[in-house]
Parts: sequence; C-alpha cells; structure tokens
Amino acid sequence: MGFLADHSLTLVGVVSAIILVSSFSASFLLNEEEISFTVDEDSIMNDVEQISSFGPRVAGSNEEILVTEYISNRFSEIGLVNIEIEEYQVTGAWFVDAEPDEHQILMHAQLEQGAQNVPGLPDGTAGTARVEIDSTGELNHVEKFTFLGYSGSTHKHDNMLTDLGNGSVSEFSSAGDLTDLAILINYDNQRSLADIYKDSIDRNAAVVMIYTEGVETPPFRSVTVQENGKTVPFPEAYNGQYSDLLIPFIYISESVATSFHDFIEQASEDPTLYASLDGFWEGNNVGIRTVKVVTGELLGTGDKEIMIGAHHDSVYISPGAVDNAVGVSQLIEIASQLSEIDMEATVKFATWGGEELGLLGSQEYLEAHADEVGELDLYINIDSTNLDPSIGLGTLGIDSSNEKIGNSVNQIKNKILSEGWNGYSASVNYNVDSGNSDHRSFNNIGVNTLGFFGWEYSQYHRQTDTSDIVNQQGLGLTTEIILQVVAKEGGGHNSERPIIEIQSLEGQSDSWVFPFTIALMAGLATGIGGLIVMFISEITKELMSFMLGMAAGVMLLISIFDLWLGQAMEFGFLIITTVFLLGAGLIVLINSLVKKDEEEVSEKRKLYLSGIFTAIALGIHNFPEGLAIGVAVLESAQYGVVLMIAIGLHNIPEGIAVAAPIKAGGGGKWKAALIALATGMTEPIGALFALLVLGSFLTPLMVGMSLAFVGGIMAIVSFKELIPQAMAQNRNQYMIVGMTFGAAIMQLSLFLLE
Repeated sequence: MGFLADHSLTLVGVVSAIILVSSFSASFLLNEEEISFTVDEDSIMNDVEQISSFGPRVAGSNEEILVTEYISNRFSEIGLVNIEIEEYQVTGAWFVDAEPDEHQILMHAQLEQGAQNVPGLPDGTAGTARVEIDSTGELNHVEKFTFLGYSGSTHKHDNMLTDLGNGSVSEFSSAGDLTDLAILINYDNQRSLADIYKDSIDRNAAVVMIYTEGVETPPFRSVTVQENGKTVPFPEAYNGQYSDLLIPFIYISESVATSFHDFIEQASEDPTLYASLDGFWEGNNVGIRTVKVVTGELLGTGDKEIMIGAHHDSVYISPGAVDNAVGVSQLIEIASQLSEIDMEATVKFATWGGEELGLLGSQEYLEAHADEVGELDLYINIDSTNLDPSIGLGTLGIDSSNEKIGNSVNQIKNKILSEGWNGYSASVNYNVDSGNSDHRSFNNIGVNTLGFFGWEYSQYHRQTDTSDIVNQQGLGLTTEIILQVVAKEGGGHNSERPIIEIQSLEGQSDSWVFPFTIALMAGLATGIGGLIVMFISEITKELMSFMLGMAAGVMLLISIFDLWLGQAMEFGFLIITTVFLLGAGLIVLINSLVKKDEEEVSEKRKLYLSGIFTAIALGIHNFPEGLAIGVAVLESAQYGVVLMIAIGLHNIPEGIAVAAPIKAGGGGKWKAALIALATGMTEPIGALFALLVLGSFLTPLMVGMSLAFVGGIMAIVSFKELIPQAMAQNRNQYMIVGMTFGAAIMQLSLFLLE
C-alpha cells in the first residue's frame, strides 16, 4: 500500500499501545508518590499541654523565658539550624500580685449618704463625712474585672460613678469636665479603646471602666494606636504625651456594671446619695520589658525563602492554650514534617513574644532584620487555630494578601477538606492591610502573607483558656493545609515536577519578550505539521486515515484527560464540566449553521471543510494555551519552557490534522501549510494578552476555565469531523493505529514534560 505494510502497521499499533499504557501507568504511580504528610496530632497536643502548663507567658516574664527555652529545644530535636533566641526592649504591661498577707488587687463601689465632694480637696476627703448605705463588697480581680493593656495603676478612692453611655464623641463632649469621676461605658466596638482612653484622660477622668452586654467574664484587651504603618503602645503614641498621665482602664463584668448602674440611678433620685468607687490597682505595671523571639531554619537548595510564625506569649490572666499554644505547637509539627523532605525554599520558623501587647515582637524583629526580611517570598502566620465543629467553630479563617497565592490555598484546602473532614470548613479572605495577628507586621512592609486563624471563642483571653478546651481531632487540618501550601510554594522534593527540566533560566521572565518568544515557538510547531503534509507527494487513503486518526487521538487525549479531567481535579468538576460542555455546544451550533447537506458535498469537499473546522477549533484552542504559557512564565521561567516543549510536541500532529484534509480536499499544499501555521499564531497572542492586558487579575481559575472550554471544542471536532472523515476512507485499522499512535505520543510528552 506504499505507506505501511500490514505487519509494520501491527508493530506500530502494539508499540504505541505499550507506550500509551506505560506512560499512563507511570503518571498514576508518580501521582501516588506526590508529597504527603502524616500529621501527628498526639505530638501537637503534647506540645500544647507543655506550653500552656507554664501559665501566662507575658512579655518579659519568667514564664516567657521558660517557653522560649522549650521551643528552642524542640527546634533542636527536629534538626533546625541557626536557632536563636533574640531579645528586644519594648514598652510592655504586666501584673504582679501582692503577697497573701498584703493589700490585694481589688475594688468596690458603695452607695453613700452625706456631704458631696468638694473640688480641690484631697482624694477621698468627702467620703469621711458620708455613711455607707449599700455596697458591692470586694470585687475580685480576674473574676469581676481585668486591666486593659497599658492601664494606669494609681490607687483611687471615693470617685463618683458616672454613666457615659457608649463612650461616643458626643457623649464625651456633652459630659464636659470629668475630674474625679469614675466613668462607666457600654463598649460596643464602635470606637477604638485608644480613642476612649485618650478622651478620658483629656477630660481628667479618674477611672474609666468598660463593659459589654452579655459578657460576664471580663477579657483582656490591649490599647494600641496605628501610627505610620505600625502598632504603637498607647504610652508611646501621640508623641508620648500621655506616658505620665495613665489612669486605671478596666474591663468589668456585666453584673458589676448592673450594680454600678443601680447605684447611679438611686443617687440621681436623691441629692443626698452618692455612688462612689474605691480601687487598689497598684499591682498593674507599665514600663520597659524584654520581649523574646525564637527562630530556626530548614535550609533549602534554592533562593526562595518562606517564614512561618506564631506568637508564644499569652495575656496576663490566661495560660493561653488556644491563644496561642495551639499555633506554636502546630508550627513545631510543621517543622518536624518538613524536616523529612527536601525543599527548594529555605523555610524559617519564628515564635513571637509581645503579640498580645500589640505585635511588638514581630515588629521589632522586622526592624532589626530589614534587609533579610526583604528577601522573603511568603510569610505564614498561625494564631488560635483550634477548630471544633461541635461548638460551632469548625471554620478555619485564612487571610491572604496575594490573590494568586490565595487561589492556590483555596484549591489545596478544598482538596484536603474533601478527604474526610466532615463538619469542618475554611474560608479564604483577601486582605492587604488587615489582620489581627503578626502577619499584619509583615503586610505593613509589603511581604506576601497568609494568616491562619480561628474565630473568637468563649474562653478567649480569659483564665479558662486551658488545654482542656482544645479539640485534638481538629489540630491536623490547619497543619495539613499549611504543609501542602509550603510544599507547593517552596518546591517540596516529592511534589509534582516535570521529568525533563531546563536549568539556568532565572530572570528570563522579567519582561514580555521571553514569554512571547517561547509561545511563538510553540505556535510555530503547527507549521511543522503543515510542512510534513506539504512535502508528502501523495496522500493515500491509508495515510489520510492514519493522520486523521493520529490527530483525533492527540486531541481527544488532551481534551478529555488534560483539559477536562486535569482542570476539574484542580478547580472542581461542576464549573469545569459546565464550561467544557459550553465549548462543545458552541462548536455543534457553529457546525449546524454553516455545514451544508451531506448529500450535496463531495468527499473532497468534506475533507476540506473538516480541515477548516479543525483549524478554527485549534486556533481557538491555542489562545488559552498561550495564556497558560504566560502564566507559567510568571511563576517559573523553567516551567514556561517545559510547557512550551510539551505544547509544541502536540502542536505538530495538530498541524497535520489541519493541513492533511485541506490538501486532500483540493486546497493545495501551500494553502494547507499556511493555514496550519496560522492556527498556531494565536498562541503568542494569548501569551501577550495574559501579560499585557489581563495582568495581575488573570487567575489560574480563569486559565483553567478557558482550557476546559476549548477542550469541549476539540472533543466535538474530533468526534464530528476527524473520526468520521477517517472512517470515510474505509481504512479503519489505520485510523485505530493512528489514534493509538497519536494518543501515545501525546501522553508520553505530558508525562515527560508537564
């Protein structure tokens, strides 16, 4: 027959089938060997219990020293290098309780009858001329009230209780001078604590107390100010003008507030009654403290750098099991897991002191290591990630400052959640300048960040935040997601990588020229297919059947397994299948509108039209391939070249699929070759469009949907045009071998190069 003898055809078919099955099998085996981790939740829980057992870990305390030594030892056990405990001087707040036989921290209010306060007399003088009618009794510290961070500690006696509503600007303005008054505010989060504190001091208040409806156990809150992109402790803010004017700033329980309001109301109805407050708060302190930061590294083989951090301190009234012994313990487990694999990126681990006082430890570290931190590609923060669906806290919050990284995290968390995490969920939020933990410090200097956090729980910042409330079963989810993110972003050794790699391409993706060039080279490969057809003197039925079958095999394999199944596994079956079917429906519609009655079209004309339809489909198909090359180069110049080779290889048979039927249908060899070449020119146009027009808002999902759309087009072209025209040659064995050969070549190229 001049093309292949029967035994040669059989040999090609058998070899092609072996290659196809082998490359498929190898791909599945490699997928099974993708990097995986087995998170040790028992180990995480053990670290939680050990860390929280130290008690409150306030910056500068002995408990902070103990916990940083513990963390440093755990880093050494894991095998981290360059382990350091660094110290920084910051303005802190801390509490020192008195000895049992000395004056304890307490306060009480009373309803008194007698003489009013006389302005100018010493504090408490008028109270000696009044008789107590009613009293709250001693109100115990922690149970009934807590100090806010940077509260003053002056002993106050006989200050009149005054209701100031919700502490709004208008409430303060209407109240006027507040000298010697203990003001009571229903805190509704509409104003910052710093603004309320500032107004109270400006108007000479003696004491300021806040409460929240429904909150019986008062929590700790720190009072800070945002100035010049930093979190500043209140005493240092406003040019330090309030550093020597601090007054007691206290969070009280709702029941205490109710008692105070009752006294205020009775006093308002009887001019001889007075509602007053006495307090001894001198165990609360504000001053310079030493905050600690623990760091260690896993060295990588490349230039990329990732840092993972969690704060080790807690508020002064809490052992901080969830906030944030959990985060530190998950960080330790992440370090342990990553130490078992090879990473391209260097991964640095850090635990911060001073977070509860205003992100002070991380801010000081960043200032001290400005040059080093400037090289960071990503910072990941972990804070209070105790997930427990049984109490309505099964959702993991994730802040992302970069949409591209956020999309990647979204895909990873969706995949992990589908693997048995019933009742759990995770939401990715795009925040560039927010976040209530240490990732905000990194956001402020322009580093890409991910912040992992849990939602507020009833024991938050209270003495009841113990290891008993930690849900051990939920500890693995955050840990697993972060491990997969780091493996992907940092080049984990077992992560999916092409077998054939191109080296020494760093810096090649700095402009549009390089991605345009490699996209052009991939597109020109369709012209190679056209040239092959051009130089074949005669296209016999056997050759035509083989080439059409080969093109169909290439297109069906890539459209079904790569453009549909591959994209669906990454982005979700519903959206990708929908877009795939839309592409298929479009080509069916176009076909029905332009195709003439089959009986009126000659066999040659059918071949010609088949080539034209294939050219249109491939021209559309090559555009999102160009998008893919543009996106790939932005991520990695090496991967862009590898993708170009893979696309170029499968573009050759696509060019044959266009040129062969056009030439056989009477279109002429030059026309056939040029049309084949033209179909590939949409490839560099797609790359330019990705880089110059779509720019930063081009997401992987957009590219995935585009590829799925053209996958639907290619599948219909194969079934409606290529295979019927191949069968019309009445050489079905050649078509079958051609399809097997094309599919084998395509799958082998995907296996080796993608």
